Amino acid sequence: MDAMYDSAKYRVDPADAEVFVQGQHHGMLVAVGAEGWPQVTILPFVKTGDLIELHALQADSTFAAVQQNPNVTFLVEDYLAWTPHFFQSELDAGQASLQFLAVAYECEASWSTDPSEVAGALSRLLHAYEGAEATYEPIEDGQFYGGRLRRLATIRLRVLRSQAKFKAGGSGTEVKRKTVAGLRARREPGDERAAEVIEATL
Repeated sequence: MDAMYDSAKYRVDPADAEVFVQGQHHGMLVAVGAEGWPQVTILPFVKTGDLIELHALQADSTFAAVQQNPNVTFLVEDYLAWTPHFFQSELDAGQASLQFLAVAYECEASWSTDPSEVAGALSRLLHAYEGAEATYEPIEDGQFYGGRLRRLATIRLRVLRSQAKFKAGGSGTEVKRKTVAGLRARREPGDERAAEVIEATL
């Protein structure tokens, strides 16, 4: 399935998409189980090449859906801002839009509830998020972490295909400049950051 409408105006170089994803700290795992309703969980992740590694509670409905159907989507996104039509045109309401960066991965999932494998996955996640200098009790299947490890699972996603869409300020230099100016004039929380991200694409 297509995760987002594929517009030629917003296509992204795969290398730029990879840089974006490596700078993010969470993604949304979407899985559809036997009942047909999509289940969604927000999770930290580590992506290495075409492998995405996650952890989840075994009691999570999304993990149950993954076990029933390993074809999943993992969405990494950064919402920037809502921009009203008048940033671009006083009359054209169709210019109102959301500004965002997003990459969707369609994947085949595998999983394990083995405590030692869960410990390994958590160790890699913490190393990615906190760095090698962080100090904590080593994550291993023992008295300190054992009970918690048995409530968790590790999920590995093998990326089959992906789609990136960076809708940052619209298409075209002049449109982007108007969006940046509108955001800086509005000055709502997050607007300055959104303006900086869009300005960087000029």
